[in-house]
Amino acid sequence: MFWKLTALSASSPVEAVLDKENFTLEELLDEEEIIQECKALNSRLINFLRDRAQVEQLLRYIVEEPPEDAENKRTFKFPFIACEIFTCEIDVILKTLVEEEELMNLLFSFLEPNRPHSAFLAGYFSKVVVCLMIRKTVPLMNYVQVSNIHCLIYFLKFKVFYPLVLHCNLGAEIVF
Repeated sequence: MFWKLTALSASSPVEAVLDKENFTLEELLDEEEIIQECKALNSRLINFLRDRAQVEQLLRYIVEEPPEDAENKRTFKFPFIACEIFTCEIDVILKTLVEEEELMNLLFSFLEPNRPHSAFLAGYFSKVVVCLMIRKTVPLMNYVQVSNIHCLIYFLKFKVFYPLVLHCNLGAEIVF
């Protein structure tokens, strides 16, 4: 089992960032292999990303428009990677999100009236909410019922969500 020997294994660029003493979320998001490392359940990476501060920053990339003078990474790459991290369906990251009302408020602040968003961010927001509807149904629906009922009304405008809402509220079978 030579592949378990550290001398013979190649270290990923993500591991190199994690090995640094003072690294940032942005350094990780800039690494090409971050999504693969998330899907491979890299424990060091996931332990970093599950931290409340990191989840909050990932959400900000999805729900807040970047400044007009922002670099392309901030405008396009970081929101895309943030969305992909959430949709990797890593339970501890999603759990951090749904268990913090403040983070859920931040996510759903995207729906505030008179708040323009790019089509990119709208798509990323939708993907994250659908992921939560599938993987964290009960906490999401509890949040919507208690804190943000107008969000449910907004989603009811889209027929694709009917089966999920019925399933959540009535225990009905989902049929597509």
